[in-house]
Amino acid sequence: MPFFSRGNDDDKAAQAAAETEQAASLEALERGELPLRAQQRLAEIGKASSGFFTSDLSVNEFALGHSLGLRPIAQVMGSSIYHVGWQQRPGFYGGWQVGGVSQELTVVSEAWNTARRRAFARLEQEATLVGADAVVGVHLTKGAHDWAAGAIEYIAVGTAVRVDGAERGGRPVLTDLSGQDTWKLWQSGYRPLGVVGASTVHYVVSGWSTQRMSGYWSSWANQELRDFTRGVYDARETAIGRMTEEARAHGAAGVVGVAIEHSVEEREIESGGSRRTDLVVTFHVLGTSIGERRPDGHDLDVSPRLELRRNVLSPHVLGGSR
Repeated sequence: MPFFSRGNDDDKAAQAAAETEQAASLEALERGELPLRAQQRLAEIGKASSGFFTSDLSVNEFALGHSLGLRPIAQVMGSSIYHVGWQQRPGFYGGWQVGGVSQELTVVSEAWNTARRRAFARLEQEATLVGADAVVGVHLTKGAHDWAAGAIEYIAVGTAVRVDGAERGGRPVLTDLSGQDTWKLWQSGYRPLGVVGASTVHYVVSGWSTQRMSGYWSSWANQELRDFTRGVYDARETAIGRMTEEARAHGAAGVVGVAIEHSVEEREIESGGSRRTDLVVTFHVLGTSIGERRPDGHDLDVSPRLELRRNVLSPHVLGGSR
């Protein structure tokens, strides 16, 4: 009997320890930090001297980066799954509008922006724990899942590296540039200051003129749907403006590697015995802010890219939009 009693005590102690760790991890996540087990594993990687590493670098990128002084340490990640709260749509009480309405869905926009900030904060924490100078080649995955209706997911993944000759002790720099382009910045007298970005979701209520143009008889003529065009421009200006403000807060000279992801979704609305088609426009923008590394900076030898991707947004990404 004592044998079984000792086994039960051991099981209870293990369960209690697991519950304590789980509670501590949940508290860390609430503060925007990493779970305890992840912190422990990454700290061990940072202390290890074996030189073993994992990365998502291609063979060519690794070989060139290694020759230029970039030493990969580990693949790092930041993630956040965020619930989208309730949002009333514009034009909820009216069927026909004389003029169209373009308005930001602030609840949905803030959910995307908060998820992005938390994901990048955790990415930076992982890089700090492994002793990195920078994280290069950061790429993103965004989306929603059927098992979590009304929730969005934001994941940032990159390769933590040490830079030969870099001063130790500072915060690791995050960049969506490749390892090669990051080194070109250093060689040219510039340095990445961090990843900057913004998201916005706009709801466009079609006015009477646009609704009339979308009708059966208007299909014979080429016409611009001006309310929808204005809504797309409004969303873009909001997103670019917020990213620019964030870069200026870094003291940046500019932003390179800007990628724009654009998605639209039609909404068929019935109200007051009439039907209309509204539009939901989403913009995600992301880039790397840069500044001069030394006063005698040379000409910048890196080609910025502007990448435009258009996707159709899944309806349940909008969460509680009504």
